[in-house]
Order: sequence, then C-alpha cells, then structure tokens
Amino acid sequence: MNHQISLVGGQLTPIYVGVKEFNPDKVHFIVSDESLSSLSVLKPLLGVTKWVEYKCNPFDFISIKSICEKIISKLTEEDTITFNLTGGTKIMVLACQALIHEKNLKGFYINQDYSFLELPAYNKKQLTTQLSIQEFFDLSDHHLFSSNRLEDFTKEDFAMALAIEIFANNGKFYTTITGHMRRKYDNTNQPIPEKGKELLPNNIVFSWDSNTIIVNLNGKPILNLKSKHIIELFFNAGWWELLVAKEISNWTGLKEMLVNCVLPFKTDKSTRKNEIDILISTGKRLIFVECKSGNVRQEDINKMKIIKQTYGGVISRSILVCRFLPNATILEKCRELDIDIFYTHAFLTKQTNPLSKIISKLNEINKKGSI
Repeated sequence: MNHQISLVGGQLTPIYVGVKEFNPDKVHFIVSDESLSSLSVLKPLLGVTKWVEYKCNPFDFISIKSICEKIISKLTEEDTITFNLTGGTKIMVLACQALIHEKNLKGFYINQDYSFLELPAYNKKQLTTQLSIQEFFDLSDHHLFSSNRLEDFTKEDFAMALAIEIFANNGKFYTTITGHMRRKYDNTNQPIPEKGKELLPNNIVFSWDSNTIIVNLNGKPILNLKSKHIIELFFNAGWWELLVAKEISNWTGLKEMLVNCVLPFKTDKSTRKNEIDILISTGKRLIFVECKSGNVRQEDINKMKIIKQTYGGVISRSILVCRFLPNATILEKCRELDIDIFYTHAFLTKQTNPLSKIISKLNEINKKGSI
C-alpha cells in the first residue's frame, strides 16, 4: 500500500497536486488548528483516495516528529511512504526532513516552476499533473455562476467585434457615444433600455434595439451592426474581450478558456460578487485577463488583485490587456502588485493585428514561477 504524509498549510493546490501526481492509496494529513478547516474543501476532491488527519502543534518539533513516527510504525514491509513537504510550517518541514534522513525515506517538494524536488537526492523533475478550471475553483472553495466559451459566439459576433474595432479606431464617434451612454445610465445606475434613440452633438443620431445598433451622421448611416449579442459587444466593450479571447485561443500553452465569467457570493449564489473578462488555464495555473478598451482606473487594478488572491492563489497570474498605454500611476501600481500589462497602441491603425503579439506575452508570463 502506498502512503503519503502531507503537511497542510495555507495553500491547498500543492497538496492536491501531490496526491494527483503520485496517486497514493492513503494520505496522512498533518494539520494545525488553523489549517484543519481547509481539509473540508480538499477531502471531497480526493475521490477514492483514503485519508486520515492528525492535529499537531505546528511549532513543536518533537511532537510533529512523534506523530509521523507513529504513522510509520504501523506500516508493513509491503507498504511504502512518501512525504509532501510543500505545505505546513518550517518546523513541520524540518521534523519530516529529519525522519527522511534517519529512516532512509523519500519525499518531495513542489517548486514555483511546477517542477518538484525528489528528496533526499534533490533531483528536479517536472510534474505531469494538470488541473481544470473547475478544480482550481473547487480548491479555492468558490464556484462559477455563469460563463461562456468561444464556441458560444457566432461568426456574426466576431464580424461585429471587428466592425466595432474599426469604428473605435477611426475618429471620436465611438468614445462620444459610449461616454454619453455611460454618463446617462452607468453613473445613475439605470439599466440601458432594450430599445432607444439618442441625439448627440455634431449631428450624431444613435439608435438601438436588442439586435441592432445604427449610427447616423448628418442623416447618413456610418455604422450598422446586427447580432443577438450586440448590446453586450458595443455598450460593455464585449467586442474587445471577444477579439482578445479569439487571439488567445491561438496560444499553444492554452488548455482551457472561459469568457464573461460571473462569480457569486458564497452566502448568496444568486448575487454577483465579481466578474472575470477572460479566464485561462494552462493546466498548471490560472491566468486572469482584464480587458480594457478605454481608460484604466485604480479600482480596475484593485479588482484584479482581489480576484487573483481570492480565486487563483499565489500560483496564478494576472494580465491587463488594453488598447492604450495606461498612465504612469497605473503602471506603477501594476508593477507593485506583479500584474502584467499588454497594450496594442490602438492609435497605430496601420499596424496589422497588433493583438497577435499577446502570444509572446503569454509565453513570457507562463515562464514565471509563482507557486
């Protein structure tokens, strides 16, 4: 029988990965009062793997070592045992490491680059285990309320997104319209009507319904859009998110991607708590993508920080994808919070598909260790 002694600390992902990677028949969790509650999240995810928990004083070397010795003493000659030293306190790790050397046992430590060290030889090897987006959320004890995949959007949606991009890049009509609608509706917390018509300065007439948006200038049409998602695409900058997601779908490091993710409160699953524009899984970590077609605000960066910490943990990464270079204060805050930035220089309208360079940025991000 294959046993694994796993030290439980604040992060559940390396513990779960250790179980999936080495597939023990039984796991012995060494926990403290502080980390005990986290096992209620982890246990349902272990499937058929058996487990047992042992509570310890995480700063008492002798008692921790004694607990592990009692576990080992009950094994038969046919049994094997391995230590996962990635979690727990430093004292817990030292106690287990002492046993590894004294009794000629084996262990491992999962590194920031998704490799692991074999103990006691300290050979470095790559992990083969990959996690789904669902598993990452389960480990953070959160759930998705709703989300879309790229396949949920039609060719018509992508065509409309491209048309809006061209419209946004040529002149100030797009910002005039969206700015007017934001002041009238967003700032007053009023929902945009399903159908309406607005008269704007410079002889701009803007009208819409649930499937159509028409812009006229001096009595002549300059934009005519039709899609069942047109309100989301135009008013909520969904066009930019869709174009970014389409480009990301070409990335070879991508294992899974969701767009327009809505996350509820734990205590009220019918109420929205957070939203994620694009969520990427490499199988090894989550990458949270915030898409901004216009100005980036301080609250946008604060939101990115909270989402990363809450749903992805230290293993995850965040990237801000915007059309324009953010101002100096935003750049400084992103550096401080370790948030990556990609921008396309939207004013360079002659540049062919500037979004294609995001693939190189994602490759760069994926090389960064963050466990």
